Amino acid sequence: MVAAGSGVLGWCAGVAAFAVVFAGSWVPSMWADELATAEAVSSPAELAEVLAERDVVFVPYYALMLVWSWLGGADWWLRLPSALGIGAAAGLLADLGRRLGGVRAGVAAALVLVVLPSMSRFGQEARPYALAVAAAVLSFWALHRVLERPSRGRWAGYGVAVALLPCTHLFAVLVLPAHLVVAAVAKAGVWRPLLGWMAAGCVPAAVLAVVSASQVGQVSWLAVPGWSDLVLLRSSITSWRPVPEVGHLAAVLLGWAVVAVAVAGGWALWRSGPGGLGRGFAAGALVWGALPALVLFAVSQVATPVYNTRYALAAAPGFALLAGVALARVRVPVAVVAVGAAVAVAWPQHVRVREPGGHEVDYRSAAAWVSAGRQAGDAVVFAVPWAREGLSRYGDLPEVLGAEPAAGRVWLVREETGRAVRPGTDLPSRYGLAPVGAAKVTRLLEEGFAVRRQRDWRGVTVLLLERAAGH
Repeated sequence: MVAAGSGVLGWCAGVAAFAVVFAGSWVPSMWADELATAEAVSSPAELAEVLAERDVVFVPYYALMLVWSWLGGADWWLRLPSALGIGAAAGLLADLGRRLGGVRAGVAAALVLVVLPSMSRFGQEARPYALAVAAAVLSFWALHRVLERPSRGRWAGYGVAVALLPCTHLFAVLVLPAHLVVAAVAKAGVWRPLLGWMAAGCVPAAVLAVVSASQVGQVSWLAVPGWSDLVLLRSSITSWRPVPEVGHLAAVLLGWAVVAVAVAGGWALWRSGPGGLGRGFAAGALVWGALPALVLFAVSQVATPVYNTRYALAAAPGFALLAGVALARVRVPVAVVAVGAAVAVAWPQHVRVREPGGHEVDYRSAAAWVSAGRQAGDAVVFAVPWAREGLSRYGDLPEVLGAEPAAGRVWLVREETGRAVRPGTDLPSRYGLAPVGAAKVTRLLEEGFAVRRQRDWRGVTVLLLERAAGH
C-alpha cells in the first residue's frame, strides 16, 4: 500500500510538472541553438554532415531527436522531450524527497523545482539540458534505492542511470562526486560495487570526451567568467539569460533564497539521526547543487573557458530537494506562503519565456511582417546567418542578392540593435554585423539604398530599404 502510494505521488508530481512546463511551448520562436537541432535532425545525411563539423558531443541527443522528428517537426513537438524530461525529474525528485523526509518533503521538492524559471525555459527548448536535469535526478534516485537495499538488479539500474548522464550532456557527470559524498557519509559499506558500477557507467562519458576533443573550439565563444557570473547563478538556479531582463533581480534573489532554505533543510536532515542515508543525502545534495558550477568556473580560470550557467543546470534539483525537506518541517500555512511568494517572484520570468520572443528572438513575427509586406521583385538580405535560418523556418524567404544590382526594394534582416541606422543618416549601420553581413550592407550603401521602414522584435531587426532617386 505504501509503495503504491509513493508511486502515485511521483506520477502525479511528474504529470503536473510536465503540464506546467509544456504550457505555451508552441509560442516562442526557436533561437539559434534550437535551429541547429532542427537542422541537424532533418535527415540522416544532414546529421552526418553536422557531426563532421560540430556537436559530436551531442550525438546521443541528436540520435534520439532524429527518430523523434520522424513523427513531426513542429516547434512544440521538437521541444516535447525536454518538457517530458522536466516532468520525469519532478516525479523522481518527489519520490526521492518522500524517501528522505516524507510525503510533504517530496511534494515541496517538486514544487520548488518547477517554480524555478529555468525549468520552464529549458523544458521548452529543443536542446538536451532538461534531459540532463532528469538524468541527474534519476542517478540520485537510483543511488538511494541501491544503498537502501542493495541487489544485483538495483546496481545494474544504477549503472544505467550513471551512463545516461553524459548521454544528455557531458558536463552532467559533474554531479557524480556528490554520489561519493553520499556513500562516504552514509557509511554504507558498498564502495567496491559503487565504484565498479560508476566506472562502467562512465564509459559513454569517456567515449564522448575523446571523440569530441577535436571540436573543443566549439566553445571558443565563451569568455573567462568573473565573480559576478558565479554569484548570479541565473541558469542553474533561476532564469537563464546572462544579462538583466524582466524579473531578473527578483529571480536572482529567489535563487539565493532557495539555496538558503536548502542549507537549512540539509542541516535539519543531518540532525535527523546519526549516520544513515539521511545524513548522506544531506551532504551529498549540497555538493550536487554547488559543485558543477564551481568546477566549471575553476577550469575556466586555469585552463580554457567552459563556464556557462546552463551547463550547470543539472545541479538545480540538489537545492530543490533540500529546500523541500526544509519546507516539510515547518507548519503547512508557512510552507504555503513561502511557495506562494516564490511563485509570485518567479511569475514574470515564467510569463517572459512563453512570449513570442521568449527564447531570445522572435523570428516568427519578423517573418510574418516581411511576408505580408513583400512585393514581387523584392530582395531579402540576411546580415547574420542565424537570422536566415530563423526567418526561413517561419516563412518562405530565400535570400536574394546576386551579382547584379539589387531590386528597387530590399528587406534587410539583422540582429536587434539600437544602431540599426547609421548615426546622422538614414542608412543602415555596419555596427554589430558579422564580416559577411558588413559586406552586404556596404554593397547596399554603395547602391544608394535608404531606410523607409523599420521594425524591431526581440533579437531581430528588419529594415525595408528602397533605392534613392538617381541611383
